[in-house]
Amino acid sequence: MRGMNLWRILLAVVTLLVVSAAPASAHVRLTSSNPEQGAALQAPPQSIQLTFDDALSKPPTVTVTDPNGTEWSMGRPTMDNKVLTVPCDPEYGPAGQYTVQYRVTGSDGHLIVGQLAFNLMAPFGQPKPPGNADTPVAPQAVPAAPADGGGVPLWIWIMGVVIVGGVVFVALWLRRTDKSDL
Repeated sequence: MRGMNLWRILLAVVTLLVVSAAPASAHVRLTSSNPEQGAALQAPPQSIQLTFDDALSKPPTVTVTDPNGTEWSMGRPTMDNKVLTVPCDPEYGPAGQYTVQYRVTGSDGHLIVGQLAFNLMAPFGQPKPPGNADTPVAPQAVPAAPADGGGVPLWIWIMGVVIVGGVVFVALWLRRTDKSDL
């Protein structure tokens, strides 16, 4: 009888922990973009617009890289609640896939890193002649940070291991005390 009540209490505690942890695991997520992921454009966009499901708390970082790895010059980002807009006015670019990388901080303080890609169907602008002092130097290749896949945060995994370990410990303890009562 004593063991049965302890199991009910343990089950109630575990249920309470799991239910109360769920809302805390929500982080800001990208809900839409302009240009959209995989869009095929005839001309370069005048701005990059990212819409999130929650407000951002700190100034973001947004970069656009052409198929050769050259970064576009970006303007100052503006945040309007959940919408982030970054002006861009590239002078030249080849046809191909362009990558938008973003680093934003949600109102919960968590850093979210992600990326999306769009395609330019034709080259645009004129490249600067070689030897010009204004010629930008291609940045060194830096591995892109993985996009936030919406996975389970590490602290929930740790908490799960602790809870399972606690359940196993209590089960073994109850089994031992039940045998000693015989």
